[in-house]
Amino acid sequence: MNNFFQDLSLVWNIVIFVLSGALVWGAGVKLSRYADKVIEKTGISEVFIGTLGLALITSLPEVATTVSAALADNVSMAVNNLFGSIALQVTVLAVADAYIKNVSLSGSLENPVSRFQGICLTFLLAVAAIAILYKDLAVFHVGLWSIVLFILYLALFYVINYFKRMRWWLTEPEERQSIGKVKAVVSKRVEEIEEEQSREGGDADDETAGKEKKELSEVILSRLGLSFLLAAVCILAGGYFVANTADAIANKTGVGSSFMGFFFVALTTSLPELSTTVSAAKLKRYRMAFSNIFGTNMLNVGLVLLADVIYTQGPALDEVGNFAAAGAILGILLTSVYQVGLTIQLRKTYFRLGFDSILVILFYIVGAVILFNMRQG
Repeated sequence: MNNFFQDLSLVWNIVIFVLSGALVWGAGVKLSRYADKVIEKTGISEVFIGTLGLALITSLPEVATTVSAALADNVSMAVNNLFGSIALQVTVLAVADAYIKNVSLSGSLENPVSRFQGICLTFLLAVAAIAILYKDLAVFHVGLWSIVLFILYLALFYVINYFKRMRWWLTEPEERQSIGKVKAVVSKRVEEIEEEQSREGGDADDETAGKEKKELSEVILSRLGLSFLLAAVCILAGGYFVANTADAIANKTGVGSSFMGFFFVALTTSLPELSTTVSAAKLKRYRMAFSNIFGTNMLNVGLVLLADVIYTQGPALDEVGNFAAAGAILGILLTSVYQVGLTIQLRKTYFRLGFDSILVILFYIVGAVILFNMRQG
């Protein structure tokens, strides 16, 4: 089937790529809305596996294109789609920043959970860069580094959720003399925050309080569940055509599948994240905006294992070379800029953007130029 796309003209491949990208974007946006409704009706977001499931749902476009590229033995595009999405989705935060008036996005958020997520993401990307540059060891045909990255992703995911439950940042350093005292102070301050939030959103709470939570199986078999499934199938189908036409375009134009995967395919699969992150910023849910991007990016690193399992000719990371390592380092650089922004919390804006968002855009452009010169087949 891959030969079919290679035999088509460049114009037809571009047309199919654009239409498939539009399908992935539209279905991705719908899927995120359906996921919100499922979570609202079942309350599944309150559980650990619910959060993990939601991350998988929002990353479905990346999953679809990565699987399709790996099945076509184009592991370079499969991996670079994942790392390209990381760098691009961090830049999406700068777009969301433009929708906030008179204050920067990072300056609006005081909760340290997002900063901790950024730290975990940079750590995971650093390990990924080392893994790419260091020769891998195959376990059957799967690279040992891919397995390590996935295990690290799960471990860091757990640590982040544990950190959120601890809420120790609600205490002052001098109050951390004993576990009992910390628990007492944290419990009191959590109650105060919850009371304040309930006063602010009282009407919404009254409206939803009487709604009975439904079983997940009941929702899956409903019209909402069928719509959810249809959107997922559309993303998988669109991802297949995106990956194969992108491979053909790369061959016909000489751009290289690495660069094509890192920028153009990544742009297509990141459009749903753009929509949800901008929406979160408009609703003043700033932590959601950062958590959406950082959490999804961590999952992208973990999904390298998926590409490696499908690609049967040896460890996937041995095939991608310095280009993917440079992409991972670009992701570290962009994430680090927002870590600094979340720490300093400079609220002043320039042309409706925070200073950190301006730096992220500039660094992304410079990174694109460098990677274009590094492009490979």
